[in-house]
Amino acid sequence: MNVAAEMQPDWKNWEGEIAGGEFPLEQFLGAGEQGAVFRSRIPSGEGAIKLVPARDNQAQRLVDQWNRARTLDHPHLIRILETGTWAKANISVAYVVMEYADENLGEVIAERPLSAGETLEMLQPVAEALAFLHRQGLVHGSLKPSNILAVKDTLKISSDAVSSGDQAGDLQDLVALMVQALTQQPTFAKNGSARTVIDGLPEPFREIAQNCTGQGGRVPWSAAELASWLQTRGEAPSAGAATPRASQPQPGNPRLARNAIVLALILVAVITVGSLLRNRTVDPVSAVPQPSAKTSEPPVASAPPPSPEAKKAEPPAVVIPDTKPIDSPAPARERQPRRVVSDSPEQVVSQVLPDITAKARRTVRGKATVVVKVAVDPSGNVTDASLERGGSRYFGKLAVDAARKWRFVAANGDTPREWFLRFDITPRDTKVFVEKSVER
Repeated sequence: MNVAAEMQPDWKNWEGEIAGGEFPLEQFLGAGEQGAVFRSRIPSGEGAIKLVPARDNQAQRLVDQWNRARTLDHPHLIRILETGTWAKANISVAYVVMEYADENLGEVIAERPLSAGETLEMLQPVAEALAFLHRQGLVHGSLKPSNILAVKDTLKISSDAVSSGDQAGDLQDLVALMVQALTQQPTFAKNGSARTVIDGLPEPFREIAQNCTGQGGRVPWSAAELASWLQTRGEAPSAGAATPRASQPQPGNPRLARNAIVLALILVAVITVGSLLRNRTVDPVSAVPQPSAKTSEPPVASAPPPSPEAKKAEPPAVVIPDTKPIDSPAPARERQPRRVVSDSPEQVVSQVLPDITAKARRTVRGKATVVVKVAVDPSGNVTDASLERGGSRYFGKLAVDAARKWRFVAANGDTPREWFLRFDITPRDTKVFVEKSVER
């Protein structure tokens, strides 16, 4: 029997202990067959520590494996910071301290499948990290949703299972990961029935799966070739651009490739995946039809800018951001997004709200806030819009796209101006505040 399996303690009771006399077990995050993970405190801030019950030689082998992985350096690979052994209540453990991840892909797809764009965004950094490992003669060996992590704005894969092994197995696991992200199906057969699953995928995922698994007599892609192919799609290449193998078809619809860039992941994202795996408030429309899936609702349309006549007849309300917002009428199914609530309404000529689907709104817990900084030229046109740090990258992208379409009152001088648009998004509506400055 596996030593870890027969030595599983009540991990929750370990909170408050100091692993190795140095790393506090501040919060129990979860446990699996091998061990448990806790939030911890490290000199640079937050960290995560994994404890694996192990005896003597087995513990040393784990520490040696983690120390080898500790020397690896890649932007999409979780950094290992410390390793060691420790004993508590007659239970010996090997531990590995890693950078802290905000979320993992398993948590996201437990709630909903990823969209096509989110899945493509997740696959790119995963393929790049695998290609890096394979160049070192290593494999990941445990590619699954819970090991696709979001560290701030970056999607990363776990590194504590890295070892030598079969690189083709990583590509098989990546296909299984992709299918699970798209369908929420927890298993993916790697035998004869896999072909049926792959044949049912939409493009470009069918092509990815067929090439990664060598289906139909194809020469299987390597992780590096997959990463190159995904990068080529993201850059929307010209008609003459080559794919990783001359025998493989050219990347498909360039419009889909452009849309993949626009759509946001973490663990997806990772991914985004990056941004994919950190925030769950992303467009949850599934890319793969499922028998029990309900028809998705249409996007909530932004109201058109008011006409000059309408503005004269009914001037916009002035509401200080900290005051109670003005109620607006709502249809029977869903309240429509509110118009601009601003402390400087006289500065706004026309505005556009983010186009957020009803299903995406239902993923919001309480309120999601994003802040967009816009540069406005003397004529009142928005010349640049950028997302301030923090908040959902998915909603942030929609907010930036909307902010670029705003118009402000022309200035008397030639000096460009900056405004901050704060979008407060709830399951019911969207409120916007126009601010001259934002406390960071």
